[in-house]
Amino acid sequence: MRIGLYYFSGTGNTRLVAGEFKTVFASLDLECELIPLEKITQKTRDISFTDYDLVGLGFPVHAFDAPRIVYDFVKLLPVKRVRYFLFKTAGSDFLLGGSTHRLRSALASKGWTLAHESFFEMPPNVGACPSQERVDQIVAQARENVSVAVEEILAEKHIVLDDKPIQRAFSFINHFETIGCFFGSSNWFADENCTLCGKCMRNCPTRNISLTEDKVVFGHSCVLCLRCWWNCPARALRHRHLNWALLKKLYKL
Repeated sequence: MRIGLYYFSGTGNTRLVAGEFKTVFASLDLECELIPLEKITQKTRDISFTDYDLVGLGFPVHAFDAPRIVYDFVKLLPVKRVRYFLFKTAGSDFLLGGSTHRLRSALASKGWTLAHESFFEMPPNVGACPSQERVDQIVAQARENVSVAVEEILAEKHIVLDDKPIQRAFSFINHFETIGCFFGSSNWFADENCTLCGKCMRNCPTRNISLTEDKVVFGHSCVLCLRCWWNCPARALRHRHLNWALLKKLYKL
C-alpha cells in the first residue's frame, strides 16, 4: 500500500501528527509521502492520486471547522474516486473540534470516500501557555493515538467522529473567523525588532506577506495559522487586536 498524506499546519502540531502517521506506516513497511497542503493551493505541485492506494488529509481546527485553506484545496481537486482518512488537531478536546460535516460533504462531491476519522488533542497555541512537562505528556499521548488510528485504518474499521447538532452549530463560528481574517489580516505588523530576514514571507501558506526595503507588508489573505508569528526568529510580529490572546512563551514540540 502506498499512502499520500496531505496536511496543513500552522505552528507545527498537525505536522508532528502527520509525521507520526508516516513513521508508524513506515514501521509496517508501508510507504507514506507527506505533502504540505499549500504546495497544491500555491500550485507548486500537481494534484495526482494515481500512485496512492489511500490518501490522508490532516488539519488544525480553526473555530470548530477546517481552516479556509483546506476548503481552497478541496475546490482544486478533480472529481475522482479516492479512499481517504481524515484527522484534525486542536488545543482542546471540547466538542472534538466541532463538526467535519461540511468538509466531508465537500470531499464527497469530489468522489472521495471516508475510511476513517480521528481527533488529536495537542498543545494550544493561544491562551494560557502549558508547561513543557504538560506539552510532552500531550504529545506522547498523541503518538500513542496515532498508532491506534493506523491499526484501525489498516483493519478497515470505518470510524466517523460524533457529529451532533451542537457540534454543527459551533462550527458555524468558522464563517465569522473567515470574515475576521479578511478584515484583520492587515492588522499584523512587525515591530522595531524585525530584521527583515524574510522568513515570514517565505513560510506564509497563502503568500499574504511581502517585504519592501524597510518593512514587512501584510495583505488580506491571512488564515490566522500563526506560522509567521510562531517562527519569527526576532519575535517581532504583533497583531493590533489579537496580541492579548497569543502565548507569552512558546513551547517546544
